Amino acid sequence: MTVRYLVRAPITLDASAVELVSSREPYTIAHEVAEEALVLEVRLEAESYFRLDTVLSVPRGESAGPFTIRMSRHLGQTAQAPSRPAAGGGTPAPRPVTTTPPPSAPAAAAIDRSELDAGNRAFGTGDWVAAAAAYERMQAPNDRSSAYADDYKAALVQKGIAHINRGELGSALDALDLAMEFDDPGYQAYLRQGQVQCAVGRGDEGRGTLAILTREVNRMPAGERPLINAMIEYHKGRCSEADFDRAEAVLDRVRTGAAAMREYNAFLEAAGGVSPVTPELQSAIDDATARVPAIQQRIRG
Repeated sequence: MTVRYLVRAPITLDASAVELVSSREPYTIAHEVAEEALVLEVRLEAESYFRLDTVLSVPRGESAGPFTIRMSRHLGQTAQAPSRPAAGGGTPAPRPVTTTPPPSAPAAAAIDRSELDAGNRAFGTGDWVAAAAAYERMQAPNDRSSAYADDYKAALVQKGIAHINRGELGSALDALDLAMEFDDPGYQAYLRQGQVQCAVGRGDEGRGTLAILTREVNRMPAGERPLINAMIEYHKGRCSEADFDRAEAVLDRVRTGAAAMREYNAFLEAAGGVSPVTPELQSAIDDATARVPAIQQRIRG
């Protein structure tokens, strides 16, 4: 893995480095600084993974970590699914993936649905560990136009949700990225992918995914639109709050903080028109209600 980092005071660049390190071993960064904190803008790059930019900081004279930073796999794209480059550029193109089976492969192998069905049962009972494990073992379709392929696509989205509920965002993104390679992955795939992209710091991609969903919302069943419209605003708020957390300049903090509050308030207004209120929606309402004054207080501070 390649680590590129900048050591920054609030404005002035102090040092930079590019090092090739093992992704399996702890990697230590230490510098002498005259400021109140050591602030690192870190970029991680690894073959077949999305580039990840993050900011780490530690008070002067102290240490922090170890930090575990999960990178998201850049899945190979097949001929049926055009590649979708990461926002911001710079991500290496995936290596070509052959889609031609070996001559000895049968024309239409039998599909074993047992793991997919086991995953669906576990998902239905809220057993996220069992669901994710079963979905990991399910057989991939050999015909993307088949009914099984549709079930497999839906199972990938539910696999992503199971990982989200366990806080395993990298694994969630892997599953959702794979679901998005299918035709018409469904609005839940877009919503969840945007949610996770915002959560892992890929805000531009997350906003782009949520914007696509906004344009497609009128194709959904009318009864489901209010909830999706509300959740779009909530996840946009999470994206903007992540930008606020990373901002250092005063004007950037005011701008991003105001955007986050505006989107959270739009969510709360939209959520008032959603019925019934699901446990997930209620959790988002409680969260946004607490985040708005907290951001306002941080801006004032």
